[in-house]
Amino acid sequence: MTEANPDDTLLLIRCPSCGQRFKVGDDLRGRTVECGACEHRFRINDEVIVRGKKFYPGERRDARLNRFQRVPLAIAPAATSTSNMRYTEPPDPAVFEPVSPQRIVAGLVGVAGMVLMALLLMFGANRGGILDGMTTGNRLLMAGFTGFLGTVLLAYANPRARLKALSVGILLSAGLLALPFTFTVGSMPLASRAVERLTPQETPAVSINPGPESTVSTQSTEISALRALIGTDPLVTEIERLAAEGSTRKAVGLWLRNLRQQNRPVVKEFILRATGADPLSHYYPRDGGDFLFVLTGINQSLDEVAKIASALGSIEKIHQEISVVEIRVNNENFIEGPIEKLTDRNSPAFYDLNKRELESIDIDRVERAVKRLAEAEPKIYRNDIARKLISLLGTPGVKFKGAICDALGVWSDQPGLAGEAALKEARELFANNVAIPNEMITLLVKEKNSGVLPILEGLWERNPNHWESQYGDMGPAVEASLLRRFPESTGPHRYSAVRLLGRVGGADSLPVLRAAISGADPELRVLIGNASQSILGRLSP
Repeated sequence: MTEANPDDTLLLIRCPSCGQRFKVGDDLRGRTVECGACEHRFRINDEVIVRGKKFYPGERRDARLNRFQRVPLAIAPAATSTSNMRYTEPPDPAVFEPVSPQRIVAGLVGVAGMVLMALLLMFGANRGGILDGMTTGNRLLMAGFTGFLGTVLLAYANPRARLKALSVGILLSAGLLALPFTFTVGSMPLASRAVERLTPQETPAVSINPGPESTVSTQSTEISALRALIGTDPLVTEIERLAAEGSTRKAVGLWLRNLRQQNRPVVKEFILRATGADPLSHYYPRDGGDFLFVLTGINQSLDEVAKIASALGSIEKIHQEISVVEIRVNNENFIEGPIEKLTDRNSPAFYDLNKRELESIDIDRVERAVKRLAEAEPKIYRNDIARKLISLLGTPGVKFKGAICDALGVWSDQPGLAGEAALKEARELFANNVAIPNEMITLLVKEKNSGVLPILEGLWERNPNHWESQYGDMGPAVEASLLRRFPESTGPHRYSAVRLLGRVGGADSLPVLRAAISGADPELRVLIGNASQSILGRLSP
């Protein structure tokens, strides 16, 4: 026998006020109790006792009724009349598994590929772009292949939503295919890069006494063959564009023979810096490692451009009829000298190699050579190096003019030439409100160039503490300007003016300083006293 259930001796009652049910002991029957929920008092009788519906064993088939047995239950044999339960097919485990990393990578590659192709078709189709000269059909082929590959990768990356992935891929592919019809610039094929041999029927007949018409025909054939060899269609297009826009600028071509791929950026930067051409000037590769460089937006003539380009190598020929300069590039010019000799000031080759570096078309090599020479003693090639430094100082696009002025202060032995070049650059920078290097002002002050005074006055007005030293280095020449500005000066300008007058002032400065004592603060009084004593010390015999 199992033990009796303690709950069997309890009475189940219900509060007549709130309906809350409780279990109480049988000893409370007939007594008054208080509801714990609503605090209503009532008597426990048959009206509040909850009685369940009676049923007999076997009437209900509920496994939970086994908890109320009074005798141990025997293990009943399995019922043979029950039928097996039927379940649905188990779901695919792939539905619950997370997406694998390779599928995520595949989806990202597919979308990124289509986006990159779209950017290429939009921005690479411009004049001089990477797709310049590619026909619309070829561009469609590129877009179609990229769209197909991206769609396949998207479908692979989304096994649970392949239809949605395919729909997105098809929409993106349709957008790619529409781009070649929208961005059509540069879709015309370039001219052939090789010269076709003339057939015997096309070979002009040579007469014993050729007339003017025969000569013109022969020249026209030679020009056409030359155009086909160089591939001058981009140059012709650029010339026509400038003419249609009514521009006064020109476009010429540089046929660079034997130019190595790694030297292209250096050559372009040099040509643009030397000619002031439009940055849209572009390379066009040709057979045999040659390049046609279309130089646009220039004011120089073809002969002037040829003179500038002669630094790249030897000028083979100037083709005036097609506005092309043929240059045989010397790639040895792009090789820097041994670094151990370039930096060893005791080496006999130090001055010679660094002088050659100043003539390099690579502006970075030139800057390194200038800094090395600024720290060296001017023993040999002094005039040649100073002349080259002055030329560099006036070259547009050079950004290390402070280092050049520093080197000129060491190598220039003829007063006037370096100062005039530096003064010209300082005036231009000051007029354009561009920061002037300290080394440039130091060079002008060192040469006592009076033309720098207006510039120094303006710089001192902008920042008196920074330019006070250089301003005072000009000596008594700045006294008149300081005395003129002194009555209106305030704050740091007055403090700096007092210090400068104490440094370079004369007898005319004493009355002005004495008049400024009244109303001056203690610090300014001390500065005025020191300045007056300094002036008196210079005036005393």
